[in-house]
Amino acid sequence: MDEYARFAALYDPIIGPFLRPIHKGMLSALSAHHCHKVVDLCCGTGLMAGMASDAGLTPVGVDVSPAMLSVARQKHPHATFIDGDASNLFFSDNEFDAATISFALHEKPMDVARAILAEAVRVIRPGGLILVADYRLPTSRQSRLAGWAISTVERIAGKEHYDHFSRYMNNGGTETFLAQSGLPGQPVKTFMSGWVGLFINAFQ
Repeated sequence: MDEYARFAALYDPIIGPFLRPIHKGMLSALSAHHCHKVVDLCCGTGLMAGMASDAGLTPVGVDVSPAMLSVARQKHPHATFIDGDASNLFFSDNEFDAATISFALHEKPMDVARAILAEAVRVIRPGGLILVADYRLPTSRQSRLAGWAISTVERIAGKEHYDHFSRYMNNGGTETFLAQSGLPGQPVKTFMSGWVGLFINAFQ
């Protein structure tokens, strides 16, 4: 069963405008580091891969949802999209210049999220980039409305989805998750009143 089928058609018009500035930040980092071949893990409807393709990069989007991939292929015909498990990729080691993961880690069981990140590290070349955009714990008290809105969206996505989100945030959000996975660091930029961070790690 495709758990994303009921959201696929609504994802871009409702969620897309909020993600665009974040994806623009990721694209800027990819361009600054001269990354050309990029794998977008858990690519969904292809928003990030489509933007990368429009910028002249060579993106490959990977997702397990046929419904999301159907939207991606219709909207971004010049990008490549593959039906696959981001936690168990069939790509060779060091095949890409960079890997991007947008809002996927928080919605997975912890072992699956760690496997996705490990696969991202495996498939990028020496000197390549890992770019992660996901939820974090803000420091400002002025961000309660944004936090409420995010929590509401996560609840609408379903009980299992919300349970994973809650555990992720209760454990400290993306900073803690990355640190526990061996990729410490602070976000290079934050969005949504501090609730979202863009994290960039380079590998030698």
